[in-house]
Amino acid sequence: MAQITDLYIYPVKSLKGITLTEAQTAKRGLEFDREWMVTDDQYNFISQREIELMTTIETGIDSLSLILTSNNQKVLKIPLNSSRSNKVRAMVWDDVCDGFDEGDDASRWLTDVLGTYGGSALRLVRFDQEGERSVPKKYLDGVHAESAFSDQFPYLITSWESLSKLNTGLSENDSFEVSMNRFRPNIVLKGLPNVEMMTSSNLVCEKSGYEFGLRKPCKRCKITTIDQDTGVIENPKEPLATLAKLKFSEDKNGAFFGQNAILLGENAVLRVGDLLETA
Repeated sequence: MAQITDLYIYPVKSLKGITLTEAQTAKRGLEFDREWMVTDDQYNFISQREIELMTTIETGIDSLSLILTSNNQKVLKIPLNSSRSNKVRAMVWDDVCDGFDEGDDASRWLTDVLGTYGGSALRLVRFDQEGERSVPKKYLDGVHAESAFSDQFPYLITSWESLSKLNTGLSENDSFEVSMNRFRPNIVLKGLPNVEMMTSSNLVCEKSGYEFGLRKPCKRCKITTIDQDTGVIENPKEPLATLAKLKFSEDKNGAFFGQNAILLGENAVLRVGDLLETA
């Protein structure tokens, strides 16, 4: 039996996350997760792959606002419920999504903190709640699932057992150990070794009546090489090289850590301490 030890949301894609003790599921993942995204002026998404320092911007949510805070304590507040009329079409990977540009003040704030990218000022876009971005059907076993601006799936689940195995491998390679925040999970579990091998398994919380389907091992990228506190890349090869060598997943090529997941059934509240059984 596995237990939830940590819950996270990342309101703005690639900015710093928020630690929670309980989280409400919603149509496209945990409430507010990846609901906003930084783009260029043509509304192509930008992540830490392009601007490593994005991870140094703190995010917060209160009853009224999305709150962004830079390293030098510059603060931007975006109202959660103001009327929006500047509808745009934003690109995230191969998907074109409906969204709303959060305006010139947000653009100036982001560009001042992070600089331009490719000669373009930065924009902040919010996912249109009336829009739809479906998870590819080939992963869903007949179930419909959607995401907002996450890379593809609405949930990412990791385990402490995988991190321990990785850090043992890194130490054996005379490399530095890494923390869980490198992998930007939504749900962290203990008591679930080899989660990357559990594609098509389900995780059930009988007490709270929710169930997750594990649907695709998560192939990792450059973001795992970035220190999530400083935005600095200390070693551009690690932990990716060690992950690829350890072969956490049966997939032949790449570095894998964690499982992409979907919610099965009705929305629910997740809590740190919840117990999950494999089905």
